[in-house]
Amino acid sequence: MTSSDRSDLEGRVAALRRLVYGTPDGHLSDAVAELEAAEAELARSIAAERAEGPSSTPTAGVAAGRAGADLPGTDPTDQGSPGAGPPAGDRSTGELTLLDVLEQADLADGAEWASGGRGRATDARAADAGATEAGMPDVDAADGSRRRGARSGARRRTLLFGAVAAIGVVALLGPMRALAEPPRGLEVFDRAPDPSQAMMPGENEILTPESLASVRFIGTEVGYDAWVFRDRNDVCMTLQRENWYGSGTTCVAEADFARTGIRQVVRYEQLYDLVRPVGVGPGDGVEFAWTADSTALEWSMRR
Repeated sequence: MTSSDRSDLEGRVAALRRLVYGTPDGHLSDAVAELEAAEAELARSIAAERAEGPSSTPTAGVAAGRAGADLPGTDPTDQGSPGAGPPAGDRSTGELTLLDVLEQADLADGAEWASGGRGRATDARAADAGATEAGMPDVDAADGSRRRGARSGARRRTLLFGAVAAIGVVALLGPMRALAEPPRGLEVFDRAPDPSQAMMPGENEILTPESLASVRFIGTEVGYDAWVFRDRNDVCMTLQRENWYGSGTTCVAEADFARTGIRQVVRYEQLYDLVRPVGVGPGDGVEFAWTADSTALEWSMRR
């Protein structure tokens, strides 16, 4: 083979490798078989040249060394080989482009079926020769190896995309969970009030505009409605008996609220018979509470 033929063959092998290893689904195309044939021809040429002795053409020697370093089964660390120099192209400068990185990632799949797959294909063809003669269909083991390599690469990409999607889902769930959970304690003032529940009968005339804007309804328990609001540096809770005009308000400093919350006791006589808790008798009462950990109005029996 002349030096010109060798150069053309090397260029063809390099182009086929970029197509097979460097493009999506390249290892599934017809270029795979063409690459195998070209590599085999190049390997035969190199073997013939080594059998004849060192070549008198420096270009052919360097090209053969570079091709031999890329062929499966050759030793790229052999310092005696004419092709021990750095690979051709911009990679000799040590700079890798994005295409180089992608090509190197896909080369791992290519090497899996190119080295192990071919050996298994050869063994499979030899083992299936007797079966073919007996009338059983021949199976192309090389195609099976390529498919396994393709599935391996596809699994890796699927896992990568799955991991990225999982990270995105977790990042979105945090704010959504915060919106879904009811506010605790003073967090209630960070949520917009429900206009239909923000009115406290009998209090609108004495509260400042700032206090009125902070009014929040926190629930109904044992026949009593409850609202909370801020009044300067205090936190206040107003209880009003259902279908009743009177109400009671208790305020504490915000620092005290963090420790003990706000508590009001309603005596037995001030509870409706229909909603009075079982077990509460004369002399007993119900304690209403709203604390830093409360998500709504709380109550307990007081004896």
